[in-house]
Amino acid sequence: METISKSEARAFVELAPVAHIGVVSDGEPYVTPMSFVVEDNRILFRTKPGRRFEALKTNPTVSIEVSSYDSSNGDWKSAIVKGTAREATDEATIRLTVQKLFEKYRDALGSPLGRGGIQPMSTFPHVVVVDIEEISGMASGGGFEMRTRPGRL
Repeated sequence: METISKSEARAFVELAPVAHIGVVSDGEPYVTPMSFVVEDNRILFRTKPGRRFEALKTNPTVSIEVSSYDSSNGDWKSAIVKGTAREATDEATIRLTVQKLFEKYRDALGSPLGRGGIQPMSTFPHVVVVDIEEISGMASGGGFEMRTRPGRL
């Protein structure tokens, strides 16, 4: 395995289509996938009311992971963000989050004009901001050493 730089880890996170966020819910780890964007030194996403959102309000310390795996050669990369979450209540952050999400996921969502504005995401009323406090990453390695495969550490 090899460590990737903080700047490479950040770029990897920014381009990832899906992340997994780990929270503590009722004293237990709880991990869910999410769509998200990176803006400045924070991760922005929308969520519904439920277990994840309640956990964020109770214990705002989170871990966010993105990864990729190439099945043709076993190469993998992973980045982890540690941070503190809070609900955004200001209109500027809410609008920015919706705008950035539509930009990032435009191909998957199609035109917002053709779908009646922001209706595809209207059931996700909460905008969450995670301030990036730490970021790190690892990759399977290269060069002359044997690459570390998932499950064979």
